[in-house]
Amino acid sequence: MRIPRFNIYLILLFSLLLLLSLPSPASAEKITLTLWEFSGYEELMQELLKKFEAEHPHIRIKVQQLSWEHGLEKIIVSIAAGNAPDVVELGTDWVPKFASAGVLRDLTEETKDLQEAYFLWEAATYDKKRFGVPWLAGTRILFYNRDLFKRAGLDSEKVPKTWEELLEAAKSIRRLGENIYGFAIFVGEPYSPWQEFLPFAWGNGAKILSDDQKRCLIDSPEMVEALSYYQKLKPYSLIDRQSQVNNLFADNKVGMQISGAWNFRLIPRLNPQLNFGVALLPKPAPDRGFPASFAGGEIFSILKSSPHPEEAMALIRFMTEEENAIEVVKLQQNVVPTFKKSMDHSYFKTHPDQRLFFEQMATAVAPPNHPLWVDMQEHLTRAIEEVIVQNTPPQKALRRAKERIERILVEEKAPFALKERVVALSLGGGLFLIGMLLFMRKKSAVFSGKTFLRENRTTWIFLSPWLLTFLLFGLYPLFHSLLISLSRYNLLNAEVTFVGFQNYAALLKDRDFHHAFWHTLFFAAGTIPFTLLLALITAILIHRKIPFKGLYQAGLFLPVSTSVIVIATLFLYLYSPEGLFNALLDQFGLPKPDPTWLVNIHFALPSIMVMNIWASFGYYMILILAGLQAIPESLYEAAEIDGANEWQRFWHITLPQLRPILLFVGVIQTIYSFQVFPEVLTMTQGGPLGATTTVVYHLYETGFQKFEMGLASAVGYFLFLVIMIFSLAQMRLFKLGEQTGE
Repeated sequence: MRIPRFNIYLILLFSLLLLLSLPSPASAEKITLTLWEFSGYEELMQELLKKFEAEHPHIRIKVQQLSWEHGLEKIIVSIAAGNAPDVVELGTDWVPKFASAGVLRDLTEETKDLQEAYFLWEAATYDKKRFGVPWLAGTRILFYNRDLFKRAGLDSEKVPKTWEELLEAAKSIRRLGENIYGFAIFVGEPYSPWQEFLPFAWGNGAKILSDDQKRCLIDSPEMVEALSYYQKLKPYSLIDRQSQVNNLFADNKVGMQISGAWNFRLIPRLNPQLNFGVALLPKPAPDRGFPASFAGGEIFSILKSSPHPEEAMALIRFMTEEENAIEVVKLQQNVVPTFKKSMDHSYFKTHPDQRLFFEQMATAVAPPNHPLWVDMQEHLTRAIEEVIVQNTPPQKALRRAKERIERILVEEKAPFALKERVVALSLGGGLFLIGMLLFMRKKSAVFSGKTFLRENRTTWIFLSPWLLTFLLFGLYPLFHSLLISLSRYNLLNAEVTFVGFQNYAALLKDRDFHHAFWHTLFFAAGTIPFTLLLALITAILIHRKIPFKGLYQAGLFLPVSTSVIVIATLFLYLYSPEGLFNALLDQFGLPKPDPTWLVNIHFALPSIMVMNIWASFGYYMILILAGLQAIPESLYEAAEIDGANEWQRFWHITLPQLRPILLFVGVIQTIYSFQVFPEVLTMTQGGPLGATTTVVYHLYETGFQKFEMGLASAVGYFLFLVIMIFSLAQMRLFKLGEQTGE
């Protein structure tokens, strides 16, 4: 039998397509690694990774850039969601937390040959095991203004090398004028206060924890002496956040500050003409102590969930090679490689100021590699701010901090007991079904069983997309978080222990939560009435027939259409020592707050409240204006005929007619006020001394910095209950007013 030629061609074509569709041996073995890192230089990373892929043809790299502001939260969420990267860059004090949760791969054996070639291993070590490889290191040195040194009669080439010399130099520079400061002390932030102070303590021989990490030692004589000296610097120093200090240093207003290498890029951008120098940090005395500093760094770790640990380790070795790390250093200019021999690299021979960071790293000290260090540093920062901002005796402040830290050290975590997803589904599903049954029963025959489903089949079909979305992304997370609030939940390893109402009981005992709650109440009480009053007044004025009415309306609404983050950043400059508000006080001869607005425990929260009122009242003005335009003019005409004056018409017509819209505006403003968060995060980060920590910011810190998701969920439900009570009270009050005719 002869096969037609056409069929032969067809068979050959099909065979060729089949062969082409089969993966080649090389492509079958090709794997993909995901890398998450913080350098911020995507083009450079792509170039380096192309080089790595050329050396390892079977590996493809997907890189994700992270920001230091929110990168930690993203890493945590990815691990909790089971979508973690293969290789991740971690900060110095993150490794113990991740390692203790069991999510990092033990690299002790794989890094034996690297131990002598690199430094900063203590930051990658937990429980005597190495869970990462140091990549880049950063520390702090002394930046000083040569011109201010000369004006103060100091030798601009003789930098203070001891505490006493630093104090005398600060005194001399402070005498130059009211707006000239000899030194700068950081407050009002979570990290910079302790990172700047601890070098004084470490250089004086002080320790934070004992060698076995079971005892807190921050009330030692060495620590007290260091903090007492720090307090002596206060009268001659600028007390402010680090960002404001950097600006004023570049503006020739600060003589000395302790800062990082990022100033090598920042200062020329702010003031290219600034004549400044750098030096090692001073030590306690010529014959005592050493010039200590803070040792920070960036660590490459492998997640235990990575299916390709060998290839991931090859990527880490490539990234930490001297030449590759140097390429990143050249662009960042605020770090040094952890490869020890890089000090002799040609780049640092031509950049002696940056080479100084290598010298300072020799005496730099890393914070304790304890998994709960994030919790401890909060209390250390509080002690520093109590001394600097409130003039609390150092020994008293450190003793209180020690008590809080020791409570953290003895805290025991309950063992794994329950998988939260199963219980969340059963609890959520059960409550939802009960609610639906009660709802249907209440609606009598209209909502009765088969009749309801049969008669409203079309309605259910059209509602199903929204209903499914609501059940999946609304109701399920609601009941899931309710279960978490009744549990002790570890977000990193998804372990949960059912503890009932212990989280809610813990809130009632938590002093930090008490302060956050009262701050939130104060914020709401101070913003709601003023916002509504301002919105009402401006709405009434715009409602009148005035020239340029549309312009005023658009101008007052403009802040509402602007991002809260942008507005908060703008107000940071207005509240700065050289900002508009201080300039106005100077103009009228009024005293300025000391320390300045946002680092003053009495003015910080009211300052945020002023910003919030200005940024939000325009929205409520538009709503009230719509209500005014809906009031019939005949009511005013009849009242005018009856002889009612303008005030009487407002009181007896305008306000009663606006009652529904005022109720709506009041409830919405109450909800927003109790949920205030972005303003605090941008402007103060809860400081100083927790004076601006609100309930939502406390929730954020508890959940995404301390990883206590159960307690954070309990905070959320407590806030929900409070908002509901206040909203119902407002509705009841307005309804009572309607009944009494007031």
